Amino acid sequence: MTVLQSETDGVIQGAGLHPIVVDLDHTFLKVDTLYELFATGLFTKPLATLLSLLALRDGIAAFKACLASLARLDPSVLPVRGELFDYLAEQKARGRDIHLATAADRSIAEGVARHHPIFKSVQATENSENLKGAAKARKLAALFPDGFVYAGDSFADLPVWRAARAAIVVSDNRSLGDAVAATSVPVEKTFDDKSPRASAWIRAFRPHQGAKNASVFVPLALGWHDITPAGFVKTVIFTALLCAVASLTYLVNDMADLAADRKHWSKRRRPFATGALPVRDGLLIVGVALPILLALSFLISPLGGVCLLCYVVVTLGYSFGWKRVPIFDTFIISLLFTIRVLIGIAVARLQPSAWLLTFSMFFFFSLALAKRHTEILRAAEHKAGKLEGRGYQLNDAGLTMNFGISASMASIVIVVIYLVEDVFSRHFYSTPAWLWVAPIAIFLFTCRIWTLSHRGRMTDDPVAFALRDRLSLGLGLCVALSLLLAI
Repeated sequence: MTVLQSETDGVIQGAGLHPIVVDLDHTFLKVDTLYELFATGLFTKPLATLLSLLALRDGIAAFKACLASLARLDPSVLPVRGELFDYLAEQKARGRDIHLATAADRSIAEGVARHHPIFKSVQATENSENLKGAAKARKLAALFPDGFVYAGDSFADLPVWRAARAAIVVSDNRSLGDAVAATSVPVEKTFDDKSPRASAWIRAFRPHQGAKNASVFVPLALGWHDITPAGFVKTVIFTALLCAVASLTYLVNDMADLAADRKHWSKRRRPFATGALPVRDGLLIVGVALPILLALSFLISPLGGVCLLCYVVVTLGYSFGWKRVPIFDTFIISLLFTIRVLIGIAVARLQPSAWLLTFSMFFFFSLALAKRHTEILRAAEHKAGKLEGRGYQLNDAGLTMNFGISASMASIVIVVIYLVEDVFSRHFYSTPAWLWVAPIAIFLFTCRIWTLSHRGRMTDDPVAFALRDRLSLGLGLCVALSLLLAI
């Protein structure tokens, strides 16, 4: 491995062709390490990370150093711009020296350079000097008196390009290209990353997961006799609000799982993990939109707003650490589904049923365990020693299956008690015998889920699988028809 040089007062001599000096954030890497550090710290040491903002009083360099002392980034999983890396490797093979110069904290820059031994030296922010813009230009001009070629990505790099012999532009921003051309510095190479941002946001919001929020309507379907038109309209509006809030919490979860997702065989393609979406934008959207949506929910239904606030608090608890506690994490998932049911009860002003809520907890606890069981089996297939970002080991497969099947059988017993104690006694239905189709269908569905999961044929999410599986959809249709026939 090349020994990294960290010249401060000396001069780094060029060899033959002008050396290439490369920026780190959004240039060599697809991400900004400052915001990645902040997000990592926020989900591991939230209070200390928020307090680190006070270090800004001493300048941005002090803030970066404080943040770097609180959180660590794994350079092996940070997404690199492949085309630029290949070009730099090709130029290095031709005898050109490649150097790294970045406004990121030195500890971050050196970590990346150690993992990618293509760099001959590292220049970075340290002490009180933030190595950016004009400061970087002066530093590089002193270090490379014979000239250098600079690779950057933003308008902040214009002073550096003016001091360079040539520019490598890593951006698809036409205005930036025009600004570089206006400096009269020749462009050696341009790398355009035109990944569609809109489709990346759609994938990050996971609109297909909105089907899970249909559980809000379960108490309405069972308590149709007590539904008012106003209550139904409010429930529809509130469900749309819940879908938006749930999408924001998916952003939070993805930002909390960055390192683990990048090591996962399928989750590594998520937009934040690949660098298709910047963490900064995710934090801003969640920070602004989530309080607004919660405020709207209280205006529509104060009691529903309380339930939605509980949903957000539990979800954030899950993202901030509960998901790393085995079994408890699946309990939290089942609790989130049950809160959805509570939202339907609260907004439509229905009488709550303890049996219905208990059934929801056991039923969704079983499905959540089926998801974890599938992930454990797939981790074994991919030779992983454990589930990244979770607390499960490969030998926990038997545990998840035993708990999951037990919970599914308990849910069947509970739904039978619910029908006998709550539904039949209220005389809502003219032919309630049709309702016995429900426990039979639920039994067959959970048996199918666990059979496929045991065989390794289940996708990561049983709920998403059920929406694509014809047999599962057929069983759901049977339940719906039985409710209609019972009326």
